[in-house]
Amino acid sequence: MVPDPNKTCLGLEYFCFEGDGLWTMSDGQLIELATKEIDALGLASASDVEDGAVVRMPKAYPVYDSAYADALEVVRGFLSSIGNLYLVGRNGMHKYNNQDHSMLTAMLAVKNILGANYDIWGVNADQEYHEEIKSNGKSESEELTLLASTQPKVPQRKVDGA
Repeated sequence: MVPDPNKTCLGLEYFCFEGDGLWTMSDGQLIELATKEIDALGLASASDVEDGAVVRMPKAYPVYDSAYADALEVVRGFLSSIGNLYLVGRNGMHKYNNQDHSMLTAMLAVKNILGANYDIWGVNADQEYHEEIKSNGKSESEELTLLASTQPKVPQRKVDGA
């Protein structure tokens, strides 16, 4: 997606909180940090980095609500028309993945760039929790009710006149 085919654009994401040390670093300091980390990871030599840009995104954590799936389909439909764009990870896919799943989406995207055809959106697509439920002498229904009571409530869309 860079006009010069001999160059690339890398995006680095840093998890932080509004007001903490990373958040309050100057753009120049963050670009310098990213450049050092790109070099340390062996992605590119620090001397090859030509420029950088910083975007601070407050409250960027994926939030599920009653319209989440429909909204995500609209976004995915639009973005799928961009052939050389690969969305990966939790914030890239706006999907609650654990770190292993997020890294796997990035690894599969690289393989796709090299010619493979993996369904990145299929990573962690099942809606089941894999944690084991241990019985405490309660029925399965009671266990599931107890488990459900620990989950966050999903906001419901307010209908006019309701």
